[in-house]
Amino acid sequence: MSDLSVWLAQESQSEREYLLKHQPRDFVEISPPEFDRYYAWVTDFGFIEMKLELSGVQPLIEDYDLGINFDVLLSEEQRETLKLIQGAIRKSAHVLDKDKTQLVEHLLGRLLPDEVTIIVDNSKYFWEYLPLIGRFTPRKPVKKKRKKVSSPDDIQAILTQAKQSKDNPWLRPLEANLERANEGSLRTLVGHTGGVTAVAIAPDGKTAISASGDRTLKIWNTETGTELRTLTGHTEGVRAVAIAPDGKTVISASYDNTLKIWDMETGIELRTLTGHTDRVLAVAIAPDGKTAISGSSDNTLKIWDTETGTEVRTLTGHTDLVSAVAIAPDRKTAISASYDNTLKIWDTETGTEVRTLTGHSNSVRAVAIAPSGKTAISASNDGTLKLWDIWDIDSATELFTLTGHSSPVSAVAIASNSLIAVSASSDHTLRVWDLLNGKNVITLFGHTSPVSAVAIAPGSLRAVSASWDRTLKVWDIDRDNKLGILTHHLLSVTTVTISLDGNQAVSTSEDTTQKVWDMNSGICLRTLTNPTKSLREVAIAPSKKIAVSALGDTLKVLDMDNETILRTLTGHSGRTNAVAIAPDGFIVISASQDKTLKVWHIDSGNELITLTNHTQSVNAVAIAPNGLIAVSGSDDQTLKVWDLLTGKQIASFSGEHGFNCCAISPDGVTIVAGDVWGRVHFLRLEGMKQGHGRETTMPFRYKLNNPVTLFYEGFMLAKQGEYEAALSKLTEVAEVRPDATVVWFTIGKVLYNLERYEEAITCFDKAIEIEGENRELWFYRGLALMKCDSQDTARASWERAISIQPDDCDFWIEKAEALCESEYYEPAICCFDLALQIKPNNAATWDWHGFALGRSGRAEEAISSYNRALELQPDDPDILDHRAYALLTLGRYEEAMADWDKVLEIDPHHANTYNNKAWYFVLQNQVELALENLRRAIELEPEKYRELAKTDADFDGIRGDVRFQELLLG
Repeated sequence: MSDLSVWLAQESQSEREYLLKHQPRDFVEISPPEFDRYYAWVTDFGFIEMKLELSGVQPLIEDYDLGINFDVLLSEEQRETLKLIQGAIRKSAHVLDKDKTQLVEHLLGRLLPDEVTIIVDNSKYFWEYLPLIGRFTPRKPVKKKRKKVSSPDDIQAILTQAKQSKDNPWLRPLEANLERANEGSLRTLVGHTGGVTAVAIAPDGKTAISASGDRTLKIWNTETGTELRTLTGHTEGVRAVAIAPDGKTVISASYDNTLKIWDMETGIELRTLTGHTDRVLAVAIAPDGKTAISGSSDNTLKIWDTETGTEVRTLTGHTDLVSAVAIAPDRKTAISASYDNTLKIWDTETGTEVRTLTGHSNSVRAVAIAPSGKTAISASNDGTLKLWDIWDIDSATELFTLTGHSSPVSAVAIASNSLIAVSASSDHTLRVWDLLNGKNVITLFGHTSPVSAVAIAPGSLRAVSASWDRTLKVWDIDRDNKLGILTHHLLSVTTVTISLDGNQAVSTSEDTTQKVWDMNSGICLRTLTNPTKSLREVAIAPSKKIAVSALGDTLKVLDMDNETILRTLTGHSGRTNAVAIAPDGFIVISASQDKTLKVWHIDSGNELITLTNHTQSVNAVAIAPNGLIAVSGSDDQTLKVWDLLTGKQIASFSGEHGFNCCAISPDGVTIVAGDVWGRVHFLRLEGMKQGHGRETTMPFRYKLNNPVTLFYEGFMLAKQGEYEAALSKLTEVAEVRPDATVVWFTIGKVLYNLERYEEAITCFDKAIEIEGENRELWFYRGLALMKCDSQDTARASWERAISIQPDDCDFWIEKAEALCESEYYEPAICCFDLALQIKPNNAATWDWHGFALGRSGRAEEAISSYNRALELQPDDPDILDHRAYALLTLGRYEEAMADWDKVLEIDPHHANTYNNKAWYFVLQNQVELALENLRRAIELEPEKYRELAKTDADFDGIRGDVRFQELLLG
């Protein structure tokens, strides 16, 4: 801890909170100002960490605005340092809002010194733009240079403090592995659950509204990244959105064939506009705010009176869907874009088509008109943009074509100065264009899916982009003039492997290249083209005799010698994306689209444990050489490290993009992972401790009988009922990992099954010392205490379990039902009592309660429970049937028969009642009636009641009857 953080920690809570909230501003605003002390505070990691924990991200960001202001007397170098710190925190705001523990990792990932590749020139020869010739002629190489990026000394000091602050296992970036603080977007906005299709910025320049395939719109404060509200009402995806000039209303266009007008301030839907006969794809609002124009898949445009919601006129002329529309500043002219490869200029007052603009060789996706009204720019699926002179609409002409995107161009926006445009493309980039010369001046990287929309704030060069990766990004398109910084790969990284000596790694990408990396420096040594595809869905055991492959949501265990399938592992509810086998070949781990990983015993095919914590598809998994930990990568943009003994997450790293692949070096602590943006990450697992708390590089050295293997061997032996053999192995594990709750818990259950209840209680107590808020531990402790005739203590143990989750009735019902199946009726009754204590009006629980009481010989109490169940659920045939059986055991035959008769009145097909009546008639030696009722039960459910009759001693009285034997034969 820094001296400042130690001092702050010693202050009272109220004083500390005041200092963290207000002291930076006080330093700047007091007379005379203390700029040096202000700078010392905001460049101290302890202050940063404590302020983030207390106030959140935005107040911390605002502290740096104080120093970046030129009225504050700091050196240019100090001001630049503050910009870098602020930029790093702002770019990671969407991560830190969810998980503040990622602060250290993200500061390192964005501020460590680095060496980057800068694109100097990516222009093409003119013939490369010719559709046929360009495919067969030489291509102009992209000019790029390597540039070292250092970090100021004050930032290095912060990073040193940050690393020293970690006292739990964590993944330390070995290099700058995230977008740098002063590059790319300013911040990322997350919240949509579907692709973001459109975005518009309000006149204040600080508010934006996004539209999404998730059927919602969201309003954002772009300066703080805060989601202000969500607008719901559309029944299909929302495709377009426009904000009125006064900033008070919004119009959205949807695949549900409608437009909706919303109050921007309240989020209330004001009216719905109907008239289109197909999806509405575009909308624009006139400068006076009184008129809107929409474009649709029905090939038409419609002009609307926004104040009344009435349709003014329909514009026809396009021969394919209308994808975009823009209205000129004079309000009299509109331009539409269509998939018929044209743009059309319209007189909005008369609805007349004035001119058709041709030139694109594919569908036109977007159009924007400059604020000057003199030019327009179109974007097309042909990968180009075209700038048009529309000053005289009767003679509108193409000025020039903008080229550079490698995929369809989906959107374009023009800045207020009419000199700059920004385009968005399916190639995942945005490009900034100088409209005076048609040159691409900046390329913006960061999205991992097609960029669907872009808007520029009025009076500024701040832009917001929207993408199918479900995010929006805020950009300052004026803050640098470079064409762009290359990521490691140009496309998604699909696999990574590490050399046996741990010195090099190789990554394979969808960009058809392989890159060889130095593991120590993270520098790319060489690039290879046309790599061989690697498989993540197949793993081969070290013996090379067994392989495990993924097939759909299952795994197949294969005999490599005989080429046969030994067994199929089932349990995942989604596609299995990756598998890894432990070095000793004992276990295999699978990663799935169902957001989980599962650990399996290869030889038996049993599922041992499920690892849960990922929130999206898990794409990759790797097991450390010592077999003790695993690393997984997911679309939720995290890498997670798992303790394979306990099944718990022990460390996590949040990136900026989903992770596709990962590998662990032979040293067991260096991890390499590839993400969907093309970056290769190098991280080191630090802070691991042994069970006795002594820090070490890894928990244990590699050996085939490591604790994980021993534990699962013991676990499997216990599952097979070989308790003594299981106990021997588990005890050995406990000596090495006394910190592992699951070890003591499993030993306790084994001892319980060996009827060594006192020892079992001791083990449960040790587990509770480690993890006192675990209900399972308290439950099994209570179970063992009951076996020791310590009823009151057992009850107290279960009351403690209830206190952990007081409202969870299902836990106790599940435990009670399991005990009933094991014929442990007295403990089951206690569990049902606890469940009824939580939820007393549950008829099904009273029914089960009666069953357990009846089986334990407490028939009178059972009948009372059934009566209570019937009060809650009158005339329930199952409960009546159960009560009749209890009445029968007490010799109250007439009452029992009355209940059964009532059951059959309610449900003439209640097979169990016929079976029970047959049993009763056997007792009464009424053979004919017994056979008649048994026949009816078998007719209704043949398999169940025929098999039951074969073994049920209740039918021994008629077993010799030929008719009974005929019933059994069917």
